[in-house]
Amino acid sequence: MRWLKSVRCWPSALLLAGRVGLWAGPRTAAGSPRDAGELQGELQGELDRFGGVSVHLARHRALHGLDAAAFRRLLQAAVQQWQSEGRVAAWLHVPILQSHFIASAASLGFRFHHADSHSSTLTLWLGEGPSRLPGYATHQVGVAGDTAVREVFEETGVKSEFRSLLSIRQQHGSPGAFGKSDMYLICRLQPCSFTINFCQQECLKCEWMDLEKLARIENTTPITRRVAWLLLYGHREGFDKIDLSMEEFPAVYTGLFYKLYHRELPESYRDTAGTD
Repeated sequence: MRWLKSVRCWPSALLLAGRVGLWAGPRTAAGSPRDAGELQGELQGELDRFGGVSVHLARHRALHGLDAAAFRRLLQAAVQQWQSEGRVAAWLHVPILQSHFIASAASLGFRFHHADSHSSTLTLWLGEGPSRLPGYATHQVGVAGDTAVREVFEETGVKSEFRSLLSIRQQHGSPGAFGKSDMYLICRLQPCSFTINFCQQECLKCEWMDLEKLARIENTTPITRRVAWLLLYGHREGFDKIDLSMEEFPAVYTGLFYKLYHRELPESYRDTAGTD
């Protein structure tokens, strides 16, 4: 029994891997901003593990009193630096009292991603091709069902069929989900092809691995090890012991359907559940 291991790239603005600098500083005595080369103080950007950079304007007092034109020059220089470093995206977190900087950022291509009562977050895609940044919602949900089949094919080149839902990971206040709840659904798929042709923009490495080896490997995540053991158990004792199967039912809205995931019901209970 073998299992496909793929790497999901999901942009995150808050996971720190390093820092980059954007310079800002005070005005001259006459009230006009100094040239960029003369500005003092550093506005730090935080690098995430997906190749993006996040800048929180509220953390930097050096921006106080800086006008929109000077900020635009500083941000433009920073964007050029990030592009030269191969960054794939920029996240700009703007507190409401610094909203006058938003127009300057928009003129450089930044767009709104989300906002709350006290701040807004803008994004700029710096990578090749169309933006792959995730949309924003009150909850973030990983792949399931048909989505899992599509994602596996797009990222690995392997065709598959959905078999069941195996587990759901729920985490509140997730930094990778902008402080919102994050739900990550893990599916069991049946491969229809085995040749790997993975997307190098989405994955660093992709390979077939023996499940028992994957379950015992040390340099992986707890969720990967637990799912590997779960699959081993299902393979040896029967997948009916671990699967959350899926059935489709008509919704209350005419012409629409929903998918319900649950442990398989015995045939005798399908239409007479709760009766003797």
